[in-house]
Amino acid sequence: MTPSARAASIGLQHVRRGRVTRLIAPRGMPFLLAVAVLTAGCPPRDGASIHSGGSTGPPRSQREIIEQIQSNAAKLDAALWSSSVTATARLIDDRKQLHVFNVEGNLLHVPPRGFRMDLRHGIGPTVIGLGSNDDTFWIWIEPELHVMRWGHHRNAGRPCCASMPVRPDQLVSALALGGLPGAEPGLSGPILRAGRNYDILTYTVASTGEIREYYVERSPPHLVRLVRFRDVSRRDVLSVYLEEFRPAWPDGPLLPHAASVFWPLDDARFVLRIGGYQPRSLAQVSPRAFVMPDRETLPDGIREIIQIDADCEPLKALSDD
Repeated sequence: MTPSARAASIGLQHVRRGRVTRLIAPRGMPFLLAVAVLTAGCPPRDGASIHSGGSTGPPRSQREIIEQIQSNAAKLDAALWSSSVTATARLIDDRKQLHVFNVEGNLLHVPPRGFRMDLRHGIGPTVIGLGSNDDTFWIWIEPELHVMRWGHHRNAGRPCCASMPVRPDQLVSALALGGLPGAEPGLSGPILRAGRNYDILTYTVASTGEIREYYVERSPPHLVRLVRFRDVSRRDVLSVYLEEFRPAWPDGPLLPHAASVFWPLDDARFVLRIGGYQPRSLAQVSPRAFVMPDRETLPDGIREIIQIDADCEPLKALSDD
């Protein structure tokens, strides 16, 4: 996505007409430019270029690649905070109706799985909340959908786990804010292969057969530019383009300030732009920052709470009744 298209996305207006949410561009902005922010997302094949000019340079060793990425991630030695997030979300509900939200808000991340994003329209209340902690992940959307979906990390990707419009657990991994995946039970890899323009690190999740591919640039800064997840049937389930790498703060890690996220199976898209990051000490992070909301803490407009992995734990579901 070009910088002009990303800038245009900030000016899109969220309008409800009948039963379909539609995008209307501000006066003077070409309609095709407005649509551009929602159509980017198909991953390249076999490491093809994902930006103008491609990724130049010879293939590097697996050791060189991993050391470069992880040394950059090691500079993230504090909680990560941003109060300048803008996002355009395109979601399809259970009735196959399209909803598009143009929102802004804040992001908080404490590696490895602590993640929270609160998004709103202008200065209004939060209308989309998504998050993750060591055990669970969730997303709730108040306008139009009025529902919260949540699940456990241990069941994510299993056949018994239903889908949800945006997967916060995948966002944490795909944004690569903490570098490459660490040692996780059942996660094998990486295996290195050389694509046409990128070095590709591949991990496999034993319990689900999910394949996670990290496309690494061969030119400086030698970081991950595309993340691609595929299921056991080799279908693309997630692709993320990471752009605009800049220091998060002086002498801090190089982090992406823009990302285009696409869930092909659910036809969902999430375009993020982050104006800037700030470090926060763990003492500045509320103990409840990553507590999953419940009926007491959710907005009144949330009418339904759905556990997407309830079929994965039938005995526990019965004991809770």
